[in-house]
Amino acid sequence: LTLGMLALLAYFLLPLFWLVVAATKDTGDLFSTFGLWLGNDFNLFTNIRETFTYDGGVYARWMLNTFLYSVVSAGVAALLCAMGGYGFAKYRFRGNKTLFNLVLGSIMVPTTALAIPTYLLFSKVGLVNTPWAIILPSIVSPFGLYLMRVYAESAVHDSILETARIDGAGELRIFFQVVLRTLMPGVVTVLLFTLVATWNN
Repeated sequence: LTLGMLALLAYFLLPLFWLVVAATKDTGDLFSTFGLWLGNDFNLFTNIRETFTYDGGVYARWMLNTFLYSVVSAGVAALLCAMGGYGFAKYRFRGNKTLFNLVLGSIMVPTTALAIPTYLLFSKVGLVNTPWAIILPSIVSPFGLYLMRVYAESAVHDSILETARIDGAGELRIFFQVVLRTLMPGVVTVLLFTLVATWNN
């Protein structure tokens, strides 16, 4: 290993090591002992038990909520991005380029700039303090739509679509039985991006 690779390895692994070591300490040892080594007592299991029993087990509920919000949001966002990206890539309609340029422009808007307008909108329709206030903003992914459009343009061949149409398949059937299988690598990519983003939020 070169010196640069060792430095990178230390850069990425040192915070993880600190996290594991800190989880084994009580509050006194956390602030009075060396940060990168074990404290006087090994309290890992005590800390885990106290975390999961705190306030009647609210931590487990928080984890379950985060998991449910992330999985539902990522699944719906990936499906919507696949449908929208395929539509932009393979259908020609008035305003196609203008709408897609609007999507590209919305990628540049930071999500923090939308926090207050989204809150005000949701408070007017009575969705504040509901799971929908978390899920609905998370299913909108302009970057995912852009990714799926680029991927669909090259992955889905027009000849396959024409063959399916000649065989009598409708547009929804073509999408769900033919196109979606072809787009699956892109769908998984968008799913993972959205899952991580929603989990972090």
